[in-house]
Amino acid sequence: MKKKKWWLISLLIVLITILGIGGKRYMDKRATEKEYQQGIELIQSYVSDYLMKNYEGIEKIEWQGVGVEWRNSPIYGPSLLGNYVDSDVKIFVSEDNYFTMTFRLNGETEYNSSLKKYVKLDSLNAENTDSFIKMEIENSTRKLEKKDEIPFEKVKKNTVGSPNAKIIYNLVIYELKY
Repeated sequence: MKKKKWWLISLLIVLITILGIGGKRYMDKRATEKEYQQGIELIQSYVSDYLMKNYEGIEKIEWQGVGVEWRNSPIYGPSLLGNYVDSDVKIFVSEDNYFTMTFRLNGETEYNSSLKKYVKLDSLNAENTDSFIKMEIENSTRKLEKKDEIPFEKVKKNTVGSPNAKIIYNLVIYELKY
């Protein structure tokens, strides 16, 4: 009887330890995801606001969520380089025509340890955003026939902007698949 009781107590201690470690990992991952969402939200807000105020011809801005490539090894633990985190945005110039831009968390923001949040880097600015938009429009229209390029030609930098453009924000985390 004593042996059975001792075995049951040992098993209970092992189960509680396993649940405690698993719970901590789960909570740490959720905290990291929350930080990623805060950083991506900063990017989404800046870019959406900039596009609405400075570009005409945009009908809809649709964010595609927060893509994360978890770079953790079950043997070695987290990567020294960190996880890859990005957010894609589809900029619609008509109902069916759009171009896509990808913003990386570590390219446009930086984690400030004292503030315990992500802050916008100087690289996320008007000049870089303008050249990025120009490049992505060129990439999207490169293989199109001339008649199919017409909807993209109405996207122009202008102080009138696109005040009626619909914005769809998305901070849902998903795992990047390659």
